[in-house]
Amino acid sequence: MSSASPIFVATFADGEVTRMTTNTALDKLDVIRGVRPARAAYESRIKKTSSRIITAHFESTDGAILAEHTEDQMESAP
Repeated sequence: MSSASPIFVATFADGEVTRMTTNTALDKLDVIRGVRPARAAYESRIKKTSSRIITAHFESTDGAILAEHTEDQMESAP
């Protein structure tokens, strides 16, 4: 496993996908550190308030899935 920062991949309800490098420890992945920049990137790209995140996951720089998150988990994130 790489020691580089993990990538947070978020899929929004309208099909838009963002991929954000996050500054979080590999042994304690912080969803909020992924959700906030993912929503900001969406809003910057689409020029409107982000739709809901329906799926998300952290992956390593080599593409290995580190953790997956459900829509319910994303709804509770700020």
